[in-house]
Amino acid sequence: MRLVLALIIVSIGLSAFADETTPLKSLVEEALEKNPEILRAKAEWEAATKRPSQAGSLPDPIVGVGWRNVRFDRITLTEDPNSMVTFSLSQEFPFPGKLSLREKVAQEEAQAQEKLYEATLRRVIADLKEAYYNWFLVDKSIEITLKNKDLLEKFLKVAEAKYAVGKGIQQDVLKAQVEVSRFIEQLQLLEERRGIVEARIRSILNRPPDSPLVKPEVVEKSPFILTAEELYKLTKEKAPLLKVKENLIDRQEEALKLAKREYYPDFALGVAPAVMGMESGGVEGAWEVTLGVKVPLYFYRKQRFGVQEAVSQLQAAREDYTSTNQSLFFNVKDQYLVAKTSENLLKLFQEGIIPQAASSLESAITGYQVGNIDFLTLLNNLVTLFNFEITYYTYLTNYQTALARIEEVVDMPLIK
Repeated sequence: MRLVLALIIVSIGLSAFADETTPLKSLVEEALEKNPEILRAKAEWEAATKRPSQAGSLPDPIVGVGWRNVRFDRITLTEDPNSMVTFSLSQEFPFPGKLSLREKVAQEEAQAQEKLYEATLRRVIADLKEAYYNWFLVDKSIEITLKNKDLLEKFLKVAEAKYAVGKGIQQDVLKAQVEVSRFIEQLQLLEERRGIVEARIRSILNRPPDSPLVKPEVVEKSPFILTAEELYKLTKEKAPLLKVKENLIDRQEEALKLAKREYYPDFALGVAPAVMGMESGGVEGAWEVTLGVKVPLYFYRKQRFGVQEAVSQLQAAREDYTSTNQSLFFNVKDQYLVAKTSENLLKLFQEGIIPQAASSLESAITGYQVGNIDFLTLLNNLVTLFNFEITYYTYLTNYQTALARIEEVVDMPLIK
């Protein structure tokens, strides 16, 4: 029985039985290279960097050519001074300051897109880490369930042997058979969960649906010493989503300045050289310069509402920043509490509950050997230790996942 007991007591932190594993770091590197969301966000950011130059450039000039003829029956260019060929070049010049403001608006949009790319990257990596930890939990649960199922089957043989010689009861045999069936059911459900988690990982990595995945490496508890106040400060200073909202506020401030500048007129400068006909049969050159002003005549229906729209959009951007700030603070505090609670429970299970349950099972095995306790008590002790082992790794998964989600917000590494 001592050998049997050694098979069921979990040594917390030991590596899994398989030699080949998939490190989390390698999957993170693969996601950075292949994840479609990350690649899309990067492409959108790169596209946004090309807009400021366009927004700050002058409108394209207009080149034209014209012909004036005073008769329908023949060409009169060399006969009549009212006949001419004209060539024109005109260029629109926005009121001073408009182009620079448009460029600043586009620059703020590009910076916001860059921070959005960083936020997307952090979110995808956090999703991958969460899936990886769940993958580890399922894999470890299957390992523990198989181990306990094998041990329970040994107990079943012992119960059957005792019943065969009249030293046991049929109820012990039936109860053991039921528990073995429950372990088989649990294994099937765990296999289903493993398939779902692995499909999620393949999706994040942009792999084919049936591509192979080697089991995860052993997850060890990462240290975590930051306080809630320190996390709030880091969130305020570094959260990519908050940086996005800050850039959008700056963008709307520049857009409001631009909207007010739209009250001022734009200008158009034109140059038109011409060739004119002469009564003597020759031609003569002429030219003209024009200056046009685009008058904001309908400002009461156009520019006025443009300013009001910009004011409202700026207010909306500020409120969006406040809302995002509060949401991130809540998320950080929520994950902080999950991490701290899980950390305390991990210590309790590792130092108290699991060793005590293991000792209780050892005592139950000894008592069953000498006939001091019944078989049902022995089974209950085995199932209790099994549940505690699964619970330990569940808390470890919750702890590591909480750190991954905090990493996503504060934009700094917490998991070694």
